[in-house]
Amino acid sequence: MSGSDYESEYDEGPPAAVGLASLLSGPSYPQDDDNGESVDTEHVKLFYGDIFAAPPNSVLIHACNCQGSWGAGIALKFRQTYPAAYSIYRDHCLSSPSPALILGTTLLIPPQRTDPCNHWIACMFTSVHFGRRVDPPEKILESTASAFEHLLSRVKNTPGGVPGALHACKINSGKFGVEWEKSRTILEDSLAAEGKDRILFVYEPTCGEIEREKLEEAAQNSKATGAGSRGRRKSKGGLGRGQQTLKF
Repeated sequence: MSGSDYESEYDEGPPAAVGLASLLSGPSYPQDDDNGESVDTEHVKLFYGDIFAAPPNSVLIHACNCQGSWGAGIALKFRQTYPAAYSIYRDHCLSSPSPALILGTTLLIPPQRTDPCNHWIACMFTSVHFGRRVDPPEKILESTASAFEHLLSRVKNTPGGVPGALHACKINSGKFGVEWEKSRTILEDSLAAEGKDRILFVYEPTCGEIEREKLEEAAQNSKATGAGSRGRRKSKGGLGRGQQTLKF
């Protein structure tokens, strides 16, 4: 099932996006990097702030693996904030005959009634695996180009409620470990080739948000480790070395 096959649960479509002008003029809008050079391109604008505070009806974009896992980094925050969207994403991955078949595509999930803020969630599949098995950077960048073009096509041709402005985290620069500038070039080139005045708003988390994400991820890992330890404790007293189970 394609991303556009998932229908929004709103009868009349989600509300229109608001407040984009205030985003461009807001105090959290950085003009230069540490070297005094502009951080922006014509179509890609960088902000310091929380992507989840984007206006209603916005499209929130992040890079995903093809395994159905949002277990770390910004993906974990997406999972915690949009559990219904996560279920759709996971089902989409698990229903594919092979994870590699959805690489380089984008799943565009309409706002779900049980999730907050009426946000569309765009899952760009840029790596088949995650963790130690994550795809090499050059492969991720190739998949990013294909997935972003697919996303722009989906946004343009979505029936019913029309998605609002595009908002993204710094694609691939977190757990996938790809230099942001390389991904940004791909995004800018795709938007320029589209021939529209579309702008992609990209969010750089503040120091406080980074620390909070680290704490949340550590808590999640601690919970998983604790569950594993309990499982190991329960196994004590079982078969010793060299013992075998009896077959009846």
